[in-house]
Amino acid sequence: MPMPRRPRPTTSGRLGAPRAYAVPTVALGLSASLVLALAACGQPTPSPDSVAPTVSVPVQPTITADTPSDDVPDPGSTTAASDGGLFDAASSLTSANCAANGESWSFTGTLTNSDSQEHTFTVAVFIVKTSDSSDVAGKEVDIKLAAGAATPVSIKNFHTGPTKGVECLSGVTVKGS
Repeated sequence: MPMPRRPRPTTSGRLGAPRAYAVPTVALGLSASLVLALAACGQPTPSPDSVAPTVSVPVQPTITADTPSDDVPDPGSTTAASDGGLFDAASSLTSANCAANGESWSFTGTLTNSDSQEHTFTVAVFIVKTSDSSDVAGKEVDIKLAAGAATPVSIKNFHTGPTKGVECLSGVTVKGS
């Protein structure tokens, strides 16, 4: 890389005269002024016949003062049965009983379709460890049920194993149409 050269001499011929360094400084100042002037020219100005914003969203709080004491949904806020809409199956399984006879686990209950249309329900029972809630065994059964109908559900001997340190959990869902 070549060595930088000495500054060029002024018109008076003397080295180091004040005008020798003035040309680059003036050029830099003019360039910056031109850039700022052009940047200001591109800004739109609102016209009297411009359209006002069409969307206005008020600020809403994201945290409510009332927090539920647990993760269990309020039964009063669940979806009621409806024609063609979502159907909450949580209350469809009643009289659920999961118990071991010796070391053989069985489940019984009653499934009711309170909706105005036929649904296929999935009844599931699981044996889980009480220490860490990990699955030990499980069984799912699909049941097609007409509107307004009820049927007993029985899942016999779905697991054989000890009864200490485990519990039985059951639930029901509606299969997608």
